[in-house]
Amino acid sequence: GLGDVYKRQEKLLNRIFLEELLGRLPAKERQLIYMRYFQDMTQAQIAGKLGISQVQVSRMEKKILRQMRMEKV
Repeated sequence: GLGDVYKRQEKLLNRIFLEELLGRLPAKERQLIYMRYFQDMTQAQIAGKLGISQVQVSRMEKKILRQMRMEKV
C-alpha cells in the first residue's frame, strides 16, 4: 500500500542523507562509522583495526553522532 511506498522512500532518503554526511567525514571517522554500523563491529574490534584505544573509538563515535545530529536539524 501507500504506507509501504512512503517507508521505502524514507529509507532511501535516509541512506542518501547518510552517505552525504559520511562523505564529509575524514577517512578515519568514515571508516569507524562504516565498521560500527554497517559491519556491526564492536568498538574494541574497530580500535584494533584503526590502531587506537577503545576509549578513543568511543569518543570519536560520540563526536561524529553529535555532529550528524546537529547537521540534520
